[in-house]
Amino acid sequence: MKGKTGIFLDRDGLINQPPPEEVRYVTRPEDFHLMPGIAKAIRHANLVGIPVGVVTNQKGIALGRYTIPDLHRIHDRMKELLAREGAEVQDIQFCPCSEEDQCQCRKPLPGMIFASARNLGVDPSASWMIGDQPRDLMAGRAAGCSTLGVGSADFPEECTDQTLSSTAELPTWFAEHFPFQNSAELQ
Repeated sequence: MKGKTGIFLDRDGLINQPPPEEVRYVTRPEDFHLMPGIAKAIRHANLVGIPVGVVTNQKGIALGRYTIPDLHRIHDRMKELLAREGAEVQDIQFCPCSEEDQCQCRKPLPGMIFASARNLGVDPSASWMIGDQPRDLMAGRAAGCSTLGVGSADFPEECTDQTLSSTAELPTWFAEHFPFQNSAELQ
């Protein structure tokens, strides 16, 4: 029997607008801007009682582009922008490593999802991993999650349950997959 449902979200390209390719990393809070529809989707999850965690590779730390304190300030900005829209994430996991570090948390490995699931008290096999890159969905599949690919990436069939073309479609998708049980929840 499956346990409690949770939602795990990638960050860059799903929650925030990706920086230009030549920059590649969000290194300052003022460069963090929400993607269309993401706050409304997260707010919906909040209203129906589904915990939301963020699981994000942050290789820029390993490369020296920004520091862990910088990342915390960026995440404070993310939480502030979401709060303005009535949305909240309950857990944030990040991997500061590069591929060469061979850690167990960097996506496509599922370590961050398992850590977030423990913190949120959810069952990965009853949960969804949502991301904009194949490595996000591969991590979700490795953790036993259902997976949703968002955007134009070439998502491998073997690790993709569903796809959407843009984050603007997420509020409708959330409403269809996680409906309100009664009108009192809308209050």
